[in-house]
Amino acid sequence: MDNQELGILLEKYITGDLSPAERMRLAQLIGQPGQQENLEGFVRQVMMSDDFAGGDDVRIKEAIMARLEKGMAELPGEKASRVFFIRWAAAAAVVILLAGGAWLWHAGTSEKPPSVAQQPVHDVLPGHEGAILTLADGRQIVLDSSGNGALVRQGNASVTRVSAGELSYRAESTSESAGAGMVYNTLTTPRGRRTSVLLSDGTRVWLNAASSIRYPTVFSGKNRTVEVSGEAYFEVAKGPAMPFIVRTMGSSSRLPVEIQVLGTSFNITAYSDDDEISTTLTEGSVKVINGAAAVLMAPGQQMVAKDKGKLEPNPGVDVEKVVAWKDGYFLFHNDDLPTIMKQLSRWYDIEVHFDGTVSGHYTGKISRQVNISQVLNIFQAVGGVKFSVQNKEVSVLPPAR
Repeated sequence: MDNQELGILLEKYITGDLSPAERMRLAQLIGQPGQQENLEGFVRQVMMSDDFAGGDDVRIKEAIMARLEKGMAELPGEKASRVFFIRWAAAAAVVILLAGGAWLWHAGTSEKPPSVAQQPVHDVLPGHEGAILTLADGRQIVLDSSGNGALVRQGNASVTRVSAGELSYRAESTSESAGAGMVYNTLTTPRGRRTSVLLSDGTRVWLNAASSIRYPTVFSGKNRTVEVSGEAYFEVAKGPAMPFIVRTMGSSSRLPVEIQVLGTSFNITAYSDDDEISTTLTEGSVKVINGAAAVLMAPGQQMVAKDKGKLEPNPGVDVEKVVAWKDGYFLFHNDDLPTIMKQLSRWYDIEVHFDGTVSGHYTGKISRQVNISQVLNIFQAVGGVKFSVQNKEVSVLPPAR
């Protein structure tokens, strides 16, 4: 069997891109004698490749191989059952191959995955770099459509667009600006956008989709204070004489959280439609304050503010998963579909509706640079769910619907 041809056709099958002639060819290939052994070898070859190597992926490889071996042992001689197992094995291989080495594992299903080719999903492009800059006087600049270079002067700082996904502030002192007071800007990423900003003190901030940060164009006084909503990752420039403070927005059910920093890197998630605010420290040290509660964090820890005046540690936090958005991919670990779809809705700017009960948990890694059709097809390929897409509305359906 030509494994290279098989791999190409399987990928097209999962993404729904097979031509009629290719569909016939794929049927011929999987119908040949000895196809079970060949397909198992194909899956093994993919999982042992460099793209799928790495200590963190060992348990995924072991889980997939255990399931393959269990299926082979229980496989009866009937052709229908044999074809089912072949399709499952093919789906496992393609899921690993898609999106530059993406992989996905659905816990607890042994049902036949729906035929993705018969249930095509419409396409939505992935989010991209871009943001809206709101100046001190209320004027707005859309960075997506602005050119690179100097944009505007704000107080004692010059503002430069480095790219659609990067803004830079540089403090300047001139006779005209010597008497200027504190001037604030707000950088906002709508759904389907992400960006970064280099603040005037050298601190770099990445904003995830549907997020914002309000900050002075030049810091002065005893501290450096910014306000954040949504999700942001900070690499704070050291400044012992001027502590860096991050504040989140409060709500009726939770107090605003304050994070006090000297020089460190951390992620904060504070979406208004989430029930909690989480702070995850990757380097250095921060103090998290929620009402009367205050905790000094160490690297690798996550602190969660759920109720007013309470902070709870999350001992099982996966730091790589938390900051995966900044590095350009989704990382799931035993996550349910409501949790997963909330992330997808922000990045792809889609509305998600659940039509019926969909259970199951998923573990995997998927690029944020692929279209929504490829992401949804990956989930459909491993089973437990199917999707219906109209324009930018996605319905999540049980697999039997």
